[in-house]
Amino acid sequence: MALALAVGTLSLVAPVSTEAGATTPIPGCPAFASQAAAQEYFLGHGGGPRDRVGSLDPDRDGVACEGRPGPYAGFATLGYNVKKKFFYGVASMPPVAAGEGFPCMEGNRAFPDGPRRLTVFKVEPGADRAMLGPIGAESRATNGRLVWKADRSTLPAGRYYAAFEEKVKLSPYGPNECPGFRSHEVGLP
Repeated sequence: MALALAVGTLSLVAPVSTEAGATTPIPGCPAFASQAAAQEYFLGHGGGPRDRVGSLDPDRDGVACEGRPGPYAGFATLGYNVKKKFFYGVASMPPVAAGEGFPCMEGNRAFPDGPRRLTVFKVEPGADRAMLGPIGAESRATNGRLVWKADRSTLPAGRYYAAFEEKVKLSPYGPNECPGFRSHEVGLP
């Protein structure tokens, strides 16, 4: 009887992960070593402004665990205006800490104090093809947003994404707190 009770107790505690429809608990922000790691998990589980993935994005801006240390990664959108023939998008960037601003708003290989640069890629078998860019995204440091727009007269149908380059780090040398990141893939036009 004691053995049966012990076995029954163990089966209640052990997680069930092999059955169809079983779910695993979503970790909280303290489970991630960095904001970029949380962002990768968040996006990999369908996160965005409409889906907070547990409590990882309480303010619904698409940026997970904004209080975690660097490296940092943002949330980017990509759209195409078919009538006026231009790409556009916005990226939300995480703040360093309350009142300290947004660390990854500016900086590219050509001009460290300039805008973050991005390239629009078309998803293709083998290697994705750059369709536009690199272009600069206007920095709006007051709200942690990068905004951009770029004309493209012709656009073959397909899947596209916008990829932001990593921010240039001139000093101190070491790991970059502002790595590159990209938008979700979007079917266009």
